[in-house]
Formats: sequence, structure tokens, C-alpha cells
Amino acid sequence: MMERTFIKRNNEERGQAMVEFILILPFLFLLLAALIYFGRLIYATIALDMASYDACRAAVESLRQDDGQRQGLAAGRETLNGFSMSAASARLTVAPQGKWDRGAWVRCRTDYNLKVKDIPMVQLFHPGAAVPLRTTQWSRIQTWRSWWER
Repeated sequence: MMERTFIKRNNEERGQAMVEFILILPFLFLLLAALIYFGRLIYATIALDMASYDACRAAVESLRQDDGQRQGLAAGRETLNGFSMSAASARLTVAPQGKWDRGAWVRCRTDYNLKVKDIPMVQLFHPGAAVPLRTTQWSRIQTWRSWWER
């Protein structure tokens, strides 16, 4: 028959484990805060890239020349709303290089201030309340596809 032996820990070993845990705990919180911070930053950057892209595509594919800019802005705002980001807080611009005509390049830019003050421990490394983000997309109004009514 086998005998079971139980190792009885004394109080000193339990106290040592507690002290080690307390020493490591701030680093675990810092790691968690960094994951939340960079996750939110990546999510917002992807959302802004998509908003700029959708704004450009809607602008250059408009059926009427006068509607391009309006349609681009509306598409960008809808994309931001789809990502649960405040379109009112973003600054979206749709502007052609030169004249708005077939073959012209259109630049769509989205600026957004990402709020980070609610993430714990971020104030230690990032004293501001927001991170400014900007994305830019370019697209060309196709000469063969844009048959605008004049």
C-alpha cells in the first residue's frame, strides 16, 4: 500500500507567494492597459482607413458631377457610424486636385481625436486626453466610367 504524504506549507512560504504576487501585479495591470490602448488605436485606424476609402469610392463613382463631394462625405460618415465611432467628432474632407472632372485625382482625408483618458494607467505615459489620428486615400475619377449629365 502506498502512503500519501501531504506537504504542509508553513506561513512563511504563503507570505512569500503573496509578496511576489503583489510585486508582479502592477506589471500585469500595465500590460492590460497597453493591450487595451493599442487595441483601441488599431481599431480606430482601421475605421478611419475604411471611412476615407469609402468616401473616395463614393465620390469618384457619383453619377452627377455636382454630387461627388456630397456623396463622398455621406459615405465616410456612414462608415464611421458603422464602426460605432462618432462621425460628428471626425473631420472628413473630399477634395479634387484641381478641377472636379474626369481623370482628376480626389483626396479623401479623415482626422479624428481618439479619446484615451478612460484607459487605466495611460495617463502615466500619454498625458493628453486624446491621440490625433489622420488617414488619407487617393482615387481617380475614371474617364470611361463617369458619364456625368451636364
